[in-house]
Parts: sequence; structure tokens; C-alpha cells
Amino acid sequence: MNFHIEKIFRSKRKSFSIEIDDSGEILLRVPIKASIEEVNEFIKRHSKWIEKKLNEIENRKIKYQPKNFVDGEKFLYLGEFYNLNIVKNQKIPLIFKNEFYLSKNYILNGYEIFKNFYKKMAKEIINERIKFYANKYGFKYNKIKITSANKRWGSCTVRGNLNFSYRLIMAPLEVVDYVVVHELVHLVDKTHKKSFYNKVEKILPDYKERKDWLNKNGYLLKI
Repeated sequence: MNFHIEKIFRSKRKSFSIEIDDSGEILLRVPIKASIEEVNEFIKRHSKWIEKKLNEIENRKIKYQPKNFVDGEKFLYLGEFYNLNIVKNQKIPLIFKNEFYLSKNYILNGYEIFKNFYKKMAKEIINERIKFYANKYGFKYNKIKITSANKRWGSCTVRGNLNFSYRLIMAPLEVVDYVVVHELVHLVDKTHKKSFYNKVEKILPDYKERKDWLNKNGYLLKI
């Protein structure tokens, strides 16, 4: 095995799980009473999968860079990278006009300011896309909520509530539409069987390409 497990968390759980973050750090979650032999056997069984994921991360064309909120950094919005400009004498913390303009006085709050911007735009645009597809195809939903979820782009509850991560607004609009349609279809089909994807395909014939973009580039959709 050509990898190292950085963190192992033991807790009152019954199953084993592996998480690999966008930097390639491996996190293992195991039952509190699991023996070293059981842990090693689990890792051994999943070694090929781990190596495959690590290779994918290593071979990415674009590497994710943590933000420092300095001139020239690039931030994603609707699938495009836009430059950040740090400016003086700007009363509004953040302005977007084909580029991002962040007031120098708010640099230390850059993360929260960008997060609020993305949440605001996600609420506006995702609500608009939901209404468009719901009206066109007759979907009935309850409430819409924009979340800070890191693991799930969207979800649909048994009560018909739709949840979407604000991070989704960094993706191209056609990818946003895919997640919106995906969750709308869950209102009438809770599975991920062929019947479910047939319904998605009737609305978005190229949904596989949109889904593939998200699978390959989702690691970039964060501040």
C-alpha cells in the first residue's frame, strides 16, 4: 500500500468508513472496539479504491488552493473564474461586476462575506430554476432551503422540502439545473433506480454530462 492513513477516529458506531478530502488526506472511522487486525483488514480490502481516489486527486488539472483574499485570486461563480480585487474606499464589503471587489477593510472577514454572497445568489437563482422546472413539469414542492452542506449538493425530504448547498452556485448553470431537476424528480420517485434516471433524462437528455462535470469538479466548489 502506497498511502498513509492520517487520521483514525473511534466512536460508538457499528460500521467502518473511509473519507478522502480534496487534499488527499485519508480519514478512517471505526467502531470503538475494533481491533488493529480488523482495521488493517478493512484498509487492505479497500486499498485499490483508496489508491484510485488518490490518483484522481493527484492528476487533477486544476488544484484547489485555499483562499487568502488577496489581489489576483480567482473565485468561481456559475462555472467561471473571476478575479478578486482588493480596493480602498469601498463602503460595501463585496461588489461583483464581472470581477469581485472586496473592501480592504473587510479582508479579515473575507470568508463570511463571500459565503453570504454565494448564499444570496444561490437563493435567488436556485429558487428561480426550481419554479421554472416545477411549473413546466408539474412538480409540487413545499419549502426551499439553502444550506452550508459540504457532502450533499441537494436533498429532498419526505415532506417535500428541497435543500441545496450554497456551494452549488459556483457550478455552471446547467449543472445547477441538473441538481434542481434531480431533487424535483425525487418528489415523485425516492429511489436512484433506472426508473428515476429515466424521469431525469426526459427533462434533461444530457444529464449524464452535467452529473459527470459535478463528479469531476465538485472539489473546486468551495471558498
